[in-house]
Amino acid sequence: MDIRYKMYPYPVLAYFLDDYKDKHAFDVKITNVKDGFNTRLVFEAALTNKELLGLVRSGKASFVYHMECSQTGFRKVIRTDKLSSSYVLSNREVKNLVQICPFIVADENLQSYFSKDFDDDYKGMSFDVEEGCVLAVGQQVNADVSVRIDNLANTPSIFSIIQNTDETIKEMKVDGSGEKIVVQLPYNDYYSYKSLSQNPRFETVLNALTIVPALVLVIEEIKRWDSEEMNRRGQDCGWFRSIRNVLLKEFDCDVEGGGLSGRDSMELAQKLIGSPLPGAFAELSGVEGIEGGKV
Repeated sequence: MDIRYKMYPYPVLAYFLDDYKDKHAFDVKITNVKDGFNTRLVFEAALTNKELLGLVRSGKASFVYHMECSQTGFRKVIRTDKLSSSYVLSNREVKNLVQICPFIVADENLQSYFSKDFDDDYKGMSFDVEEGCVLAVGQQVNADVSVRIDNLANTPSIFSIIQNTDETIKEMKVDGSGEKIVVQLPYNDYYSYKSLSQNPRFETVLNALTIVPALVLVIEEIKRWDSEEMNRRGQDCGWFRSIRNVLLKEFDCDVEGGGLSGRDSMELAQKLIGSPLPGAFAELSGVEGIEGGKV
């Protein structure tokens, strides 16, 4: 979505209009930083117009960020009353370029709106502005979002999902002592897993059920290793080398330098495979026909 230079039936604060004396009184700095395999967008709004700032602070208007990726069809609107805010873009949602358009939008009908900073052409005038109408427009930002596909979910060689032949065992077991992380599924559950794995729709569900808990276990195990054990595993363990490299490259986490200390293993395990939980719940909700709501 490219911002178009358009006219409004009331004064709008915009860099391409002369409705306000200081047409640069609303500016937004948008930066994107790597957040694992995803991208965190950080919005820093600067608003010096007192009337508009008062509307935002009183809940009568909001900062609105319209995001769009033409290559994937992704569209998202972020609404906030904070000058500083952020949003995490999933690498599954976007590709290459994301267009971000900042606005200030009325959250309710505004009666007799005026600003001391109106251009002299509007001196002494006030305007009725309907809810949802644009009050200010910031400069569009095109965020370059590189897609990284080398997460652990796309490295099946480090995982081995096998059947536990002991039919009395009803729990999943994980073994990280070898070249691969071996996930043993209960005898009957293994057949269900094999059937579901044939359908790409259930990838996030299966990852959340099997890969995430397996990664939590091995991350906790790595935290207990000393330098000698890490050196040995670095030579003998393919799965450890993969996790170590991904953590260093994508999360700036040096495992051998104590980088895992203080890190939440559950959170890290999910991020390592692209945070499958939202997709898993979305898929299961769609299958069951469940509608979201308040509890």
